[in-house]
Amino acid sequence: MAERNEFPEEYMRLWESYLYPGTDTLINKFGITDNDELHEKEAEVSFEKLVELYENPIKGNFDKKHLCDIHRYIFSDIYDWAGEYRTVYMAKNHSYFAEVSMIDRYLEEDLRMMNEEVQRISYLPELASFLAAYYVYLLNTHPFREGNGRAIREFMREFVIAKTPSLPTGPLEIDFTKMDGDKINQALILARAFRSSIEEEFLKALTPVEIEDENQIKM
Repeated sequence: MAERNEFPEEYMRLWESYLYPGTDTLINKFGITDNDELHEKEAEVSFEKLVELYENPIKGNFDKKHLCDIHRYIFSDIYDWAGEYRTVYMAKNHSYFAEVSMIDRYLEEDLRMMNEEVQRISYLPELASFLAAYYVYLLNTHPFREGNGRAIREFMREFVIAKTPSLPTGPLEIDFTKMDGDKINQALILARAFRSSIEEEFLKALTPVEIEDENQIKM
């Protein structure tokens, strides 16, 4: 995330409200005041939650509420504000994410379009391009104070499982462990590398799902 001096002065008080006084550590339910220790605990707890979601995905309409519900499930044992939009401006690599006042609108519009456009997908590379585009849109909106990447990836994993059975591609799942994270991060910094890098990684991660019967498709 951005260094503190990158933010406008008038938003510093809100920024500090997320942190233990005199530290850069997010206030958390474990009372951990050391950043490294918190990151380790957060990784441990969120991993357990994500494993649970593989077995029991969050039900929803793949709208903004659905995304917030997923974030809340992953992080509610760690942060009081899990599932809520951030209240501070944030930036990375000298580029600001969506203004606080625009988060709700961006999510509503992007996710509505995402649900509409997926119905027109007809082949695998087209799906990879589609998913890559919306992955970047959601990351750039960056709705939450922390944990955006994990929540968005889980949202998209569930989206692919739910939507692809009715597409010409057939049922698919997405395995983010097959992606090169460093390659994606570099592409996010260099917009011109977007198509050649991020789409390629999504194509690598999309794999067919073996369907045993029609009831499994409905599920």
